Amino acid sequence: MNLITVFGEIKRIYGFCPCCGELFRLSDAMIFSDRPPPQTEFDRVAAASQCLERRNDRFDEQEEAIRERARQQGQRAALRLLRRLAPLFTDHRIKLRDMKVLFHPVDYVVFTGMSQSRCGAVLFMDHPPESSRRERLQRSLRSAIRAGNIDWQTLRIGPEFRVVRDEARES
Repeated sequence: MNLITVFGEIKRIYGFCPCCGELFRLSDAMIFSDRPPPQTEFDRVAAASQCLERRNDRFDEQEEAIRERARQQGQRAALRLLRRLAPLFTDHRIKLRDMKVLFHPVDYVVFTGMSQSRCGAVLFMDHPPESSRRERLQRSLRSAIRAGNIDWQTLRIGPEFRVVRDEARES
């Protein structure tokens, strides 16, 4: 007997409701139990998926705050490091917020006035050369600047952390 035949036969079975005595078809009966059905692997996978989705939603809500805290911590750490170097920069009246650390080809680039939104000059600062290679690099940079062989490009980091060329012009 196939399943369709079984369901067809169930439509012919009648019963009386024990509570109200009304006649009903067995196929129309709503059978239920006080206990929930046993969990299957599908239920466990669905529960784990919902849990993961809730965690992702919670993280998405907190992500911006986490990024902001991390950025502030990084800035504070950089300022602590720079304060140890402060005598060098305060002697030259350089504000720490105008300075960017590069390490190569020079240690620091200073954009004077950048913290007041009016950059007046760009300074390259480096430690005294400890090798002939470093000395050649500094000489090459000095001669390129003096000869005017420089190119200015403004690049910005886009929302998906991709570099976007803002403008390009030669100076």
